[in-house]
Amino acid sequence: MADVFDQLIDTTLGPKNAVVQDLVARGQLYDRVATDIDGRMVKVDGKWLADFASCNYLGLDLNDKVIRAVEPGLKKWGTHPSWARLACSPVLYEELEQKLAAVLGTEDCLVLPTISLIAIGLIPALTNKKSIIFADKFVHKVNHDGCRLARDMGATLKSFRHDELADLEAQLQQAGDYETRLIVIDGVLSVTGRTPNLPDITALARKYDAILYIDDAHGFGVIGERPTAERPYGHRGNGVVRHFDLGYDNIIYVAGMSKAYSSLAAFIACPTKIKTLLKCNVTSYIVSGPVPVASLITSLVGLEVNDDEGDALRDRLFGYTADIIDAYRARGIRTDNDNLFPIVSAYVGAAETVLRGGQLLFDEGIYVTLQAYPLVPQDKGVLRATPTAANTQKEVQHLIDAMERTHHALRQEGFALPGSSAAESSN
Repeated sequence: MADVFDQLIDTTLGPKNAVVQDLVARGQLYDRVATDIDGRMVKVDGKWLADFASCNYLGLDLNDKVIRAVEPGLKKWGTHPSWARLACSPVLYEELEQKLAAVLGTEDCLVLPTISLIAIGLIPALTNKKSIIFADKFVHKVNHDGCRLARDMGATLKSFRHDELADLEAQLQQAGDYETRLIVIDGVLSVTGRTPNLPDITALARKYDAILYIDDAHGFGVIGERPTAERPYGHRGNGVVRHFDLGYDNIIYVAGMSKAYSSLAAFIACPTKIKTLLKCNVTSYIVSGPVPVASLITSLVGLEVNDDEGDALRDRLFGYTADIIDAYRARGIRTDNDNLFPIVSAYVGAAETVLRGGQLLFDEGIYVTLQAYPLVPQDKGVLRATPTAANTQKEVQHLIDAMERTHHALRQEGFALPGSSAAESSN
């Protein structure tokens, strides 16, 4: 009798994502286990590393006020509200929804555990067999999964590139027979840190009576209202919609607390009349497990810290990011970060180069995120650094110097880096 798991490996799991499997098997920066932490220094495999792989942008995972708030909340509510959200939930949920709505300037919010659960529950809930979805080709995979699930339930699914809006408009013009038109985009792209042309996409949505679904996982908590030359991130960290001063007409705004706020929670910003019906139609609201009490508390207290200190933390974060980008460019390290968002990707190209670059940085005592095909196009692999307000200037300089030495070593070893020929790479 055949082993069904061997057969599963041979026919299905083994052939999938072979490049990622190879990176996990051979790389220093995938599937590692941290055994200790000291500020933004982490101990992995017995080695202390400066951490530039987390997205705890504001450093609130280490904030004393946030940490101290957890124990009193646990004593009152216990560790885990075991109801499904539709059955019952602690008032902490409603307090968080009200606070989020006030920060964002929206009518209402609905809190769920994660953006991934929102994507696979909300996108199908917004659509039916008379709906059409236009998904940005570069939108995060969890949103693609939600779109494909909606397609399997009868919706029509089309794609477009966020920098080819003439194509999107042409498709919208031909979609007049559909009752619902849904455009799905990311607010900030997770590899480049760039924002799509949100004002023009929003204008198209409103022109053609479409709903614009924005996943602002990275933007919320970092960029916000009233940006200036002196403060490019703006104020309050209330997200990409407020950053571009667009208002929420036609917009379903999705974001979470797991990046800037270091907490397990996510939310949908929407009108109250929509929220009431979403509770009855979003499967991940009806049957998913709850947000742990500690995460609800750290989200609430994190928003208080944001009120008091958030802009100062973002100023520090901006300074670190600008230093890294300026240094990369001065030292010939390719990055396409043109808006100073704290996602700084050093482009190195092929997956093998990403792997070797990650190993070199690990040896240098630097922990970054490796992104290679199929996470990105085959020749667009990156060593992605995400600074946080909890990093130190010394750690930032360590990253810069280590990346320069890594870049030089890759060339010396014969790797063809983007923007240089193979001959140049061997010099």
